[in-house]
Amino acid sequence: DILLFDEPLSNLDARLRLTMRGEIKRLQLNLGITSIYVTHDQVEAMTMADRVAVIHRGALQAYCPPEELYDRPRTLFVASFVGNPPMNLWPAEVVRENGACEARNKDLTVTLPEERGAKAYGRDDVLLGLRAEDIQVAETGPAGEVFIVEPLGRDDLLTVRIGAVDLHVLADPDRHLRIGDPVHLAFDTDKVQLFDQQTEQSLLWA
Repeated sequence: DILLFDEPLSNLDARLRLTMRGEIKRLQLNLGITSIYVTHDQVEAMTMADRVAVIHRGALQAYCPPEELYDRPRTLFVASFVGNPPMNLWPAEVVRENGACEARNKDLTVTLPEERGAKAYGRDDVLLGLRAEDIQVAETGPAGEVFIVEPLGRDDLLTVRIGAVDLHVLADPDRHLRIGDPVHLAFDTDKVQLFDQQTEQSLLWA
């Protein structure tokens, strides 16, 4: 059984935290002061900061504006930690096929933009990263099966399985996709990230 309350404490807490973030940001702006705010909450960090320092196991992983942290992660930890749902990551080798760079494994092949693919060409130890909002359900493209559907209101969060690769994808609820449905996926490859599996450093921004 599920007990449904009309005003869960978690919702109250979320509203209070939203108000608090806004008040702190306005106060800092009005006073014109530099401040350091320590938090484990990535939403607080991304919405309140001009620059974010990410520390993992005592090591500084990044220090940059929030949009750079999200769009140009320099380490695998930053890529997988920042963002909800976490960035999709899967192993691949980068080869050339008919003049184009492709990231491929036995289950999935993605054609890469030249300027990104060239930085990883010839490597078989690459982790390819792409966020859920950069993958769309399409009429054509790599074929997979809907493995999980999580309704989020504005979007459905799908887990689409292509062989051994599971991908988080945001889909329009009006599609009424269900577990077991076959789907095709389209990738916004201009947003692809590439990481060295061993060093966990970005091959694009390091």
